[in-house]
Amino acid sequence: MADFISRISVVCFAASYGVALICEVSRLWFRSGVRGITMIGFVTAGLIAHSLYLIWRSTTLPSIPLSSEFDWYLLAAWLLAAGSLWMTVSNPRTPVGLFILPVVLALLGVAELSSREPFPQSPATQIWGVIHGSFSLVMSVAIVLGGLAGGMWLIQAGRLARKQAPLQGFRMPSLEKLSIWSSRMTVIAAVSGSLGCLSGIVLNIVNQRHGLLGSVPWTDPVVLRMGALVVWLIIVAGTSRAMRQRAIGRRVTALLSLVSLSMLTISILWGVLGSTQHGLTPSQENAPAITIPAGDAS
Repeated sequence: MADFISRISVVCFAASYGVALICEVSRLWFRSGVRGITMIGFVTAGLIAHSLYLIWRSTTLPSIPLSSEFDWYLLAAWLLAAGSLWMTVSNPRTPVGLFILPVVLALLGVAELSSREPFPQSPATQIWGVIHGSFSLVMSVAIVLGGLAGGMWLIQAGRLARKQAPLQGFRMPSLEKLSIWSSRMTVIAAVSGSLGCLSGIVLNIVNQRHGLLGSVPWTDPVVLRMGALVVWLIIVAGTSRAMRQRAIGRRVTALLSLVSLSMLTISILWGVLGSTQHGLTPSQENAPAITIPAGDAS
């Protein structure tokens, strides 16, 4: 059994999610009596493989569980995939996977590009690191769900305004439900993002006080982007609450939720592809450059 689990790779569950997404997209063209069961089966199979992979990494690696960027992106993808499965089973006529599964696959792709090196670890920073990572994870998932709900609200509102008939097998939630969901996610994202930012500040101060090399400069691009994103989320949550009684309030919340999702996407890509000291181990952060004399190159 252990040998079987060790052979599971990201490609395995990504392929399962991909097949499920294809089944979801096929709703737009034809009806099928077995498509729903097939789609649920592939998402379930992907979740099982995904879960076994996370458990295997957390139990076999020498570092503490979920201690790298790679692991956190995988966990975010797992949460969204699990949410997609639950909502699909609860509302089989709603194409939830059409919106969530592409994000799941994108997160798996980002995970493959991110570092698998564990974050700097010490008894003084392990707890704060987990707290910081957990709140950041909740913030990211809330932004994604809020942005998707906002996008679905805009699509549904546009179709109703044009008096278009719903597509075959494509039943969207009501505007009221989507608006409530999007509004709640903005609040959750703002609160968890604020707590994640504060715990990150505490973590960095602890690193600096103990003279650990894993501390991050306050001017690091990731730190600045995180701060800007949290400020934006607080503004979005406040605006959403202030305008909830106005006729245009729901549309504003939907649009702002999409902007938040766009900002999160840019921040993630910048963090993966850009230069930063956030999350580097001491050996990575201060590795001396090795220069080979020209005469010894051979």
